[in-house]
Amino acid sequence: MYREKIRDYYDHLSRSYRKVADYIMSNYYEVSFMTAAQLAFSVGVDTTTVVRFSQRLGYNGYPELLADIREQVRSEIYSSYEPKELTPDDPAATFKERIEQEQHNLKQMLVHNPPERVREVAAMFENATHIVLVAEGYAGSVAEMAAEQLRHQGRSAESVAQDLIRRSATLMRLGEEVLVIGISATEYGVDVARSLEFARQRGCATLGLVGSLASPANRMSDLVIYAPTDVSGPLPSIVALVAALSALVQIAGSDTSESMAVSLDQFEEAYTFLGQTHDGES
Repeated sequence: MYREKIRDYYDHLSRSYRKVADYIMSNYYEVSFMTAAQLAFSVGVDTTTVVRFSQRLGYNGYPELLADIREQVRSEIYSSYEPKELTPDDPAATFKERIEQEQHNLKQMLVHNPPERVREVAAMFENATHIVLVAEGYAGSVAEMAAEQLRHQGRSAESVAQDLIRRSATLMRLGEEVLVIGISATEYGVDVARSLEFARQRGCATLGLVGSLASPANRMSDLVIYAPTDVSGPLPSIVALVAALSALVQIAGSDTSESMAVSLDQFEEAYTFLGQTHDGES
């Protein structure tokens, strides 16, 4: 399969070949309808590069690579229209059940968070000069990720440690124009609720991102985004929480296409410099 070949050869590919590989891996449905010239134009290389890339992977040429990509697309289409029966003890059945539950959670998130509420949340971000994320349990890593993404968007943001002393040291500095986001995946988010309560006393705006409406964080927030974490098993899912935070990060950034292009150029410059060896070769 072309995917395995790309993974096997990727570390040994030239920069232009990697651009072709990345585009194919991310857009294989579209590529299945492209000629070599069309793919080259989309990637920003010449047609010869696409042909030689195909040969570098072990194909006779681009048509053979294209046939492999089309076979992948055909198999995915057939599996969605003609799904095979799975027995309950089949790991594939467990995988399918979990994915379907996550899909349900994501759809429920749209139902429970109407456009009017999202607009109110967006106004919170507009009025905030600093964003603090407080989370419980497994959601802690999600909060750290979101804080880092917000900083990359140019927003002042931090994730608060779950340790009580370090959390107290952060929260004692809160004031007006700070938005505190409390993230609670379960109904046990007492510590998050207490942090939100303290933040409100300090005059902060508070936003709850909860996986269960029974969470006490729900009652301590000015506004709430519900991101269901319901799945079978003892551990809550964080998929909807990640999706909600990803959307909120995008809202908080509200970048124009021009500013996004500048950011991408700056990132590419830094990445290229840091990726160079001491002798100047990448």
